[in-house]
Amino acid sequence: MAIALEAGTERLATPSWRSAEIVPPPQTGWLNLAVGHTLLFLLLAFGMIGARPFSGADIDSASTASDGFLNQAIWLGGVALALPLIFSRFRLAVTLAKQAWPLLLVIAWDMATAIWSPLPDVTLRRVAVLWLMYAAALGVAVSGVSLRDFHRMAFLITGVVMALDIMAAVGMPGRGLDNEGRLIGMHGHKNSAGQVAVMASLCWYFYAARFPWRSTRFLVLGAAGIFYLVIFATGSKTGSALAMLVVIWTAIAVTLCRRGPSAAALFGSAFSFLALAVLALLMLTGVSATEVGTAVFGDITFTGRLPLWEVIWDQIMKHFWTGYGFGAFWDVAGSDNSFGFSKAVGWLGVVGQAHNGYLDLFLQTGLVGLGLALFSLGWMFRVGARLLGQPPRRPFDLPARAFAYAMILSIALYNLLESSYLRPHHMQAVWLFMLVALMQRELLEGRVIRQRILLHRQKAALAHRASLVGTSREPFLTA
Repeated sequence: MAIALEAGTERLATPSWRSAEIVPPPQTGWLNLAVGHTLLFLLLAFGMIGARPFSGADIDSASTASDGFLNQAIWLGGVALALPLIFSRFRLAVTLAKQAWPLLLVIAWDMATAIWSPLPDVTLRRVAVLWLMYAAALGVAVSGVSLRDFHRMAFLITGVVMALDIMAAVGMPGRGLDNEGRLIGMHGHKNSAGQVAVMASLCWYFYAARFPWRSTRFLVLGAAGIFYLVIFATGSKTGSALAMLVVIWTAIAVTLCRRGPSAAALFGSAFSFLALAVLALLMLTGVSATEVGTAVFGDITFTGRLPLWEVIWDQIMKHFWTGYGFGAFWDVAGSDNSFGFSKAVGWLGVVGQAHNGYLDLFLQTGLVGLGLALFSLGWMFRVGARLLGQPPRRPFDLPARAFAYAMILSIALYNLLESSYLRPHHMQAVWLFMLVALMQRELLEGRVIRQRILLHRQKAALAHRASLVGTSREPFLTA
């Protein structure tokens, strides 16, 4: 704690990152913390690298082909580590699970689709992976691992992975680059490598806030800039635009959440007015939506996605409310990539996903499942916004919270052009489950601490009043 001397009197100056009155939450044991960190490392590494270096399948295939032995072993091993942690702090785990009911509800609906799924065993296996992902994330959250620990370990892992990807592209172009010269690193596909570069650039950008404006911060920011350039090397247009939007919006969100609801409402009103003004200006000048889309995106078909979405929409209309069943439409583990119902549309079976996660959820779980998924995503944003508005209690809390919010925003935006949210094994989904559970626990700890401070103040006030009762008063002095 910093000490400031003023007018010859020593005064304790509370740092800006912690409250003047702090009551630390109950600490977990060292063994729980060690197991939690081990589990966190395994899940972060698996989410970032995937099973490809060991199984020969890229991470996107691992997202659907979840019957692989290695994938099963990883998740069963993760849950084996998580269950003792959950039972050691069972009440906290139950509290977090109850508060996460929007996420659990959408997973439960996905499981219910097995009732009408043409491939119920496939649906149940896919949903089982989601339950395992949540159980592992819950184990990490109750172990005592903090958001700051997550951010620090993610910083190290993303740095190592990006270094290996760059070295593979430079030293072994036959393996690190695809046939068109785009960087794929150890991930097998440019989209997967692009996602890794997005996650790494975001992680390092927000981690730089831990350092003062000196050489160390500039070095970290420089590395984040290099990782951002790697996104272009993968040829991922989606990733390059996404990373920039996420950084800008997260910076705005941090400012608004720290200033309170009135600032957010004022910004929302100003932004809406500006958007309407730009729209009116475009209409008056005769600029069409096609021209705007071409200028902004370059390709208004989103690299050929529009024809795919048209075909997907036709399939959606056949099972509008309930969908085909979670995981039952696309390939499962067929070598010809057409094990599921997508084989009925010929070339659609080769695609393997709708390249829009929201359409994929609509296709597989119907309008009900899509609505629940959007509701759960909105709940995550609410958790992130509330945590950003909560006063930091420890150093580096705010950069870690901003990174967590950025990852939620990243997966929400990325899901517009690729399938990632609620996709088993997907790298962003694995990270997201853990981040949300950790954010919940930190938010809960802040609430408990505020309640303890309030109770402490009330007890002090009552004790002060009691001390005044029966105190003799000096007689009134008259001249």
